[in-house]
Amino acid sequence: MDPRGLVAVVTGGNSGLGAGAATRLLADGARVVSLDVAGEPVAGADFIPCDVADPASVKGAVQQVIDRCGAIHILVNNAGIGGLGPIATPEGPGDLVAFRKVIGINLLGAVTVAAEVAHRMIGNDPVGPEGERGVIINTCSIASFEGQEGMGAYTAAKAALKELTLVWARDLSRYAIRVNGVAPGFMATPLVAMLPPDFVAELLRDVEFPKRAGTGEDFAAAVDFLIRTPLVNGEVLRLDGGARPPARTQWAANQASGQ
Repeated sequence: MDPRGLVAVVTGGNSGLGAGAATRLLADGARVVSLDVAGEPVAGADFIPCDVADPASVKGAVQQVIDRCGAIHILVNNAGIGGLGPIATPEGPGDLVAFRKVIGINLLGAVTVAAEVAHRMIGNDPVGPEGERGVIINTCSIASFEGQEGMGAYTAAKAALKELTLVWARDLSRYAIRVNGVAPGFMATPLVAMLPPDFVAELLRDVEFPKRAGTGEDFAAAVDFLIRTPLVNGEVLRLDGGARPPARTQWAANQASGQ
C-alpha cells in the first residue's frame, strides 16, 4: 500500500517511536492523525486526545478521525507504557495494580484500537494493484520473544500482541486488510530516558550490529516497509540489531543486592 493520499492513525504518536512513524508517514504523503493522552503532534499531523485504556475514549477518537478524514487506511498501533516488578518477593505478592495497568494499556488498549479501526477499514474502497483496504502495524517488542526478570506485565502484553498479529491477519484477510508487527529492541525513546548509563551500556552489550540504541527513524523505516510490501502479512519483524537479551542484567542484580 502506497501511503500517499491515504489516512494514517498513529497511537502514541506525539513522542518516541510513534512520532518517528508519524514523521515518516507525513513525508510519504499520508494524512496523519496522532491519538495520544498528552503532548504535541509532529508538525503537519492532526491530534485527537485519546486514552487507549478507555474504550469510550477510543470509540470517540476513531469517530472523530472518520468525521475529519472520511476513512482510515493505516493504523500504527503503538501506544504503550513500561513497567518493572517481580511477581512476588519475601515481603509479599508483586504489585498487581501496576500489572493490570500495563496490561490495560499495552494489550487491551491495542486490542480496542485495532477493533474500532479495523471495523472502519472494512468499509474502505480497495486501493492499489492488490485492492488493499487497510494495513495495521502492531508495536510489539523483543520482550514478545524473550522477557527478562521483572518484566512480567510488559512481556505478557507484548507476547500476546505478537501472537494476535497472525490471528488478526487471518481475521481480516477476507477484507483485504493486512496485519503485521514490529518488535523493537532497545530504543532511544522517552520511555527509557531515565535509565542509568551503566544499565543502558549493559543492555547494548548484547546487540550484535549496529551496536547502538534504535531510533524513531529506524522504527519508521520498518513500518514503511511493512506498509508497502503486500506479501508480508501476519509477520512480526524484529528490530534489535540481533540482540538476544539475557535472563537478567547484572545492573538489576546489583540493585537487588544493594550494591
